Amino acid sequence: MNRKSLARSAEMCRQGAIGVAVILLLSCLATAPSIAATMGEVTFTGCGGADAPVVNRDYEARVVELVNRERAAHGISPLKRTAALEKAARYHAADLGLDNYFSHDTYDRNNGALVRVCGAFERIRAWYNYWAAAENVAAGYRTPEAVMEGWLNSEGHRRNILNPDLREIGVGYFSGGGDYGVYWVQDFGSRRDVYPMIINNDALTTDNREVNIFIYGEWGEMRLRNNGGAWEAWRPFANSFAWTLDDRPGEQIISAELRKGSQTYATCSRITLVTAGAAAFSDEHQIFLPAILGDAQPQTEPPSQESVVCEW
Repeated sequence: MNRKSLARSAEMCRQGAIGVAVILLLSCLATAPSIAATMGEVTFTGCGGADAPVVNRDYEARVVELVNRERAAHGISPLKRTAALEKAARYHAADLGLDNYFSHDTYDRNNGALVRVCGAFERIRAWYNYWAAAENVAAGYRTPEAVMEGWLNSEGHRRNILNPDLREIGVGYFSGGGDYGVYWVQDFGSRRDVYPMIINNDALTTDNREVNIFIYGEWGEMRLRNNGGAWEAWRPFANSFAWTLDDRPGEQIISAELRKGSQTYATCSRITLVTAGAAAFSDEHQIFLPAILGDAQPQTEPPSQESVVCEW
């Protein structure tokens, strides 16, 4: 297979904040199952904020699993799937396919012509009030394994995936529209004073009651419970530790309370206990054309914690 590449790069960093790369990745055209016909004339206009359809949640979750597997192999803390970033990524993936363009920037198509609406970070902020943010975009890759291999084989993309300053992730997948047929978006981020809990590298399911938990932050003590039951006794805080799920199949929610001096924090996560492992995915490879952008912004005042919602 002949390979060709095109690179464009720029980096932005404001007020001494960390610079975080945003990556754009393009592969060759590939066919994909179409949902465009079922969506009719649906298009998205403006700088985000609308919810795009879920095309393949398993593919999106698989990408997160592969990201966290790579981070673990390098001793880097896992990322937590977050609904806000997932919506931002899913919107852009759908918009790329439905309006048939390829860019980090968001465009609307008016009378056949593309009109730029906003940049990637403005779009992400429509859902997610980040301190630091990054984005990987790809087109044409058929499977999660294929797109991850493309990203990991590119220095800039890999740097995003292995950035220890990022804590949360959302993945969007769209098929059935545009010249490339298949579009992928990874949106990464961190928010000040948000400390995610991740179970088993954020897998959707487990067939073992014994799970591994990671919690961000530096705390003095913690206590946990399963499914709204009784709290365990307070114990010294650890970022990473083993935990046992209740002895029943189905969705399970693990909650934690954290404290250090007068500061307290609540966090939680969920996983489904099943009797069989997750389905395997096939792997196909594509060529790609990378481009790099970046942005990070500090928040002047740390926000107060919102009500805890266990998204996954």
